Amino acid sequence: MLVQLDEDTWEVSDTDRLEEVLANLSDRAHAQGRLVTELTVGNRPMTDRELVPPTLAKVASSFGSIAAKSEHINSIVQQSGETAKKFGQQLRLQAQDAVENFRQSRGVMRQLDQWFGQIADYLEWAQIQQSVSGSQPKESQDLSYWVNELVNARKSFDQVRIADLLEYELIPRLPQ
Repeated sequence: MLVQLDEDTWEVSDTDRLEEVLANLSDRAHAQGRLVTELTVGNRPMTDRELVPPTLAKVASSFGSIAAKSEHINSIVQQSGETAKKFGQQLRLQAQDAVENFRQSRGVMRQLDQWFGQIADYLEWAQIQQSVSGSQPKESQDLSYWVNELVNARKSFDQVRIADLLEYELIPRLPQ
């Protein structure tokens, strides 16, 4: 069975499971500093949501040919810079709203918990950007530190500390 990554083509055993083939494909892309951005399995696009254990456990040859396109990680990070900035701005607005709620004793922990999930995504993007650029900006290290402090305040249900950390430590470190 043939597998293609950009212009590279190779053959795999007809008995290999889909997860083995895709792992190999991903490893080849990564070795070239690239990330798979499009995957076609059996002449139809496949998304990451379809890559579930029952599907991955099937024999790859049962799907037909596998083709993937990739992009350089540097290019992806550069293209995502403006989107990440906008996302950071949204996080800033949400944090400002949360501060107001906590200051007025309407602290909604669920709102904060959802914000934690989003800030984790933002920090993950910052880490990727740092690994690609080879630098470690102090701003994202500081942001990570203060998010950790906020998690500790959340654990103790300290609404005043939560509001203070958001207002004085985290919001100023997010894009305007």
